[in-house]
Amino acid sequence: MQEQKSHGNLQDHRDRIPHISIVTINFNHLKDLQETFSNVMGQTYQDIEYIVIDGASQDGTVEFLENNSKYLSYWISEKDNGIYDAMNKGVKAAKGEWIIFMNSGDLFFQESTLAQIAPYLVRSNDVVYGGVESIVNDKYGYRTSQCQPSELSLIWHQIPTCHQSIFVRRELQVKYPFDTSLSWCADHDFLARLYQLGSKFQEVPIIVSKFDASGGKVRDLLTYTRERWSICRRYFGKTREQELFFLNEYRVFWLQKNLNQRLRNIIPKEWVIASRKLRKIY
Repeated sequence: MQEQKSHGNLQDHRDRIPHISIVTINFNHLKDLQETFSNVMGQTYQDIEYIVIDGASQDGTVEFLENNSKYLSYWISEKDNGIYDAMNKGVKAAKGEWIIFMNSGDLFFQESTLAQIAPYLVRSNDVVYGGVESIVNDKYGYRTSQCQPSELSLIWHQIPTCHQSIFVRRELQVKYPFDTSLSWCADHDFLARLYQLGSKFQEVPIIVSKFDASGGKVRDLLTYTRERWSICRRYFGKTREQELFFLNEYRVFWLQKNLNQRLRNIIPKEWVIASRKLRKIY
């Protein structure tokens, strides 16, 4: 285990509002970590602490963290039991009033993003969230898309926005740690619990984050559906509408895996690009 704490260059923020903890989870993604680190350091809002939880990377990450420890409030490099276990470690290390997870490769949308968000981080709110810009760069070309949060009433089957665009009051993250038995949806589970407990959610008209959705670990869509289905039943019960929704999603994902993807693999790339342009999907 390697650990570094460096608070000497930080002022005491306890009497200042809002103080934001930014937590980055990393495992053998040094290049992405460096990009996220630079983005966080470039924020114009300075009332922050930056925490990095690394899963014992062997790609030069530890050296990078050691060399930049003066900019970090806390960092550690040790084996963990998956991303949500690592995120729980970040929560325990955090001292700010608010927490946001900006993992390796994730970026704040603008240098002024935190400054724009800060006025909404008030005592009357528990969860503050905004939109996201996704970036895809694959064999079909480079394209971006901006998405505003979905209706909060749909939280029974989907998270309103990605975790990179959600700020949560730290005391709630500490009280309700992520469920590490879930592979994909512990953040959704956490937010659904807060929603059912009556926590105050505040949507803001701000694009908070951007991330590269081109590659990385491919999500197991059937597991993704199963976990969200279990979250729905846990917090919202079992209604006919809800059960049919998830059954249909299973059907759609099965078709996508066994038919749609095979068709896409044999269709000429130029046809797919032309179709995307026609439908204004870039």
